[in-house]
Amino acid sequence: MSLPIYEAIGFQQILDRGGHSKPWIVLVNMKGSPRPYVVKLYKTIDIEARNKMTAEVLGNVLASEFGLYAPPAAIINFSEAFRMQLNNECEELLVELDDRPKFGTEFIESSFLYNQGFSRKETLDLIDPPLLYAFDYFICNRDRNQHKPNLLVKQNDAILIDHEMALEIYEETITNFTQTLWDSRYQHHLFYNFITKYRDKSNLFDEFLLYLHDINFRKLESYFNQLEELGFSTQREIILRYWQLIQNNSSIFANILETSIQ
Repeated sequence: MSLPIYEAIGFQQILDRGGHSKPWIVLVNMKGSPRPYVVKLYKTIDIEARNKMTAEVLGNVLASEFGLYAPPAAIINFSEAFRMQLNNECEELLVELDDRPKFGTEFIESSFLYNQGFSRKETLDLIDPPLLYAFDYFICNRDRNQHKPNLLVKQNDAILIDHEMALEIYEETITNFTQTLWDSRYQHHLFYNFITKYRDKSNLFDEFLLYLHDINFRKLESYFNQLEELGFSTQREIILRYWQLIQNNSSIFANILETSIQ
């Protein structure tokens, strides 16, 4: 499997969510039907420095593997015909950005960002906080925090967005895992304080571990292949080595998670 590739056919607006980039909402041609998509725009230096395209794709794809919901994703092309429609401001912005195909997700209308005003019951009705905490720790995503929840709410659904800062995976990351050291920076995670307030902290991550046990990481090869064919460096080897190490030593990972919330 790989992400569908759509052509942008119309510009709608610049969406300012306060993140590292200001995405655009564009109409894409989805099998002859226009559909609004949120498209991430990056400078080449940012993509190369943080592996942002791979992080967005794998964060989105893996969410469903862990029983979490992320919007349908696609690779979006900005053709010359599309660029001809843009005003001078937009065209000037594009000149400074990476010219390869872009990552986009379906625009979720009538949604809003999760905020700290939600009660514990309301939050638990939306999502399993320990599951999301463990998921973000697993994909090395420290960017989902109280200031930037990167979590949309629509009716009774919690929707994961913006994984561009994930995959912060280095040799040191692997060494820390083998030494069962937890990364204290995750105390700033959106749900860290929520989780530490559980009276009974036993078995909080059992659901995550069940999903982890069942994942076949070979499913991801086609997504790596697609990105590399589009000209992106994916850091495939170290990412898969780290995740497979965790899967093969899930009790160590569980211990790190449990230690982190004591």
